[in-house]
Amino acid sequence: MKSNSLRLLVALAGFALAATAASAAPVLIGNKNVAAEKIDGATVKAVFLGKKVAWDGAGRVVLAVLKTGPVADEFLQGSVAMNASAFNNHWRRLAMTGGGTAPKAFDSAEDLRKFVAETPGAIGFVDAAAADTSVATLTPAS
Repeated sequence: MKSNSLRLLVALAGFALAATAASAAPVLIGNKNVAAEKIDGATVKAVFLGKKVAWDGAGRVVLAVLKTGPVADEFLQGSVAMNASAFNNHWRRLAMTGGGTAPKAFDSAEDLRKFVAETPGAIGFVDAAAADTSVATLTPAS
């Protein structure tokens, strides 16, 4: 009986972990004035590292990031090749040397999405479930 209970507990934990991982798929979102519906990986990296500071014809880039969590971790590892600590240190260094202003950081995807929707030139990332029609979903170009 105990072994069946243990198996059930392990199975439920596995399902919960899989559900958490599935819900953590990040998507890139932008203000609707950001013309690029497709954006290549090199541009995404340049934008999030502060190397590209203006959109072609759409004004300055305004970065928005999630402070912590699996969505932030997955996006930063996959798109910028940094963990959250290295990313934050990169921006601290830029700010201290006058090379840029750190991205606006949000606790929730909803607040980030609202900021991106209301801020011309803004770009950020959220869980796919948090994206809606108030923002443009930017598709990575191959």
